[in-house]
Amino acid sequence: MATESDKTKPLRRSVKGKRPAASGRASRKVSRATSGKAPRKRPGAASAANAKSGSYATVKRFAPVAAALAIVCLLVAVFATTCSRHAIPEGPTLPAYITDDMLEAAMDMQDKYGHPAGCTIAQIIQESGAGDTPSALAARDHNLFGMKWDDYYADKKGVVGPVAWDTNEEYDGQIVGISGTFIAFTDDVACIKFRSSVFLQSERYRTNPVIQEAIETGSSATMAYGLADAGWATDSSYADSLVALMDEYDLYRFDK
Repeated sequence: MATESDKTKPLRRSVKGKRPAASGRASRKVSRATSGKAPRKRPGAASAANAKSGSYATVKRFAPVAAALAIVCLLVAVFATTCSRHAIPEGPTLPAYITDDMLEAAMDMQDKYGHPAGCTIAQIIQESGAGDTPSALAARDHNLFGMKWDDYYADKKGVVGPVAWDTNEEYDGQIVGISGTFIAFTDDVACIKFRSSVFLQSERYRTNPVIQEAIETGSSATMAYGLADAGWATDSSYADSLVALMDEYDLYRFDK
């Protein structure tokens, strides 16, 4: 049977057992709260702040350089555009509907494909000219060369689609009125580019020996006879008509 002293001894041991754990935790909490030291920042927060500050400094440092490069690029683009334009040679006044943009495009295609510019301009006058005003096909649909439609052209750059026009053609020496399907273009320059980049790249023109000679020699007159030889027009005097226009307006001045 347990005595009174036996009952109290476990109670005293229990109290003693709690003292170190309880007092230790409380003292550490009080110490941290009252020490006066600033709480430590999380390492991640400091790194993010430093990275943000560094990025801003880098952007600020290189902003003038980027602005200068942008200005240089703009000046180069303007210079390239200016230099790409050809000087228009002096000579007889051309029909009013022949614009500088047409002349530029003709000379550009001469540079790129070798098609003499003088012949290109002569064709525009022959095919779309009517005194001082262009033909309806040229004015409305920007077809400067009377080029006929083919489904192959549907997805070509600058092509709007097919359009029907009445025209006159020569067959067996007789002039016959027909209704033909022609190509409509977005603008005149697109038409001139199409002539060199697509139309004249077909086998009948590309492999014609007279046209090849014209490209090699840069001769507009030779090009005129090459086009006629390849079957550009039904008019038996087509090449002579082009050469007559070259002589009248001195279109040879546009050839290289």
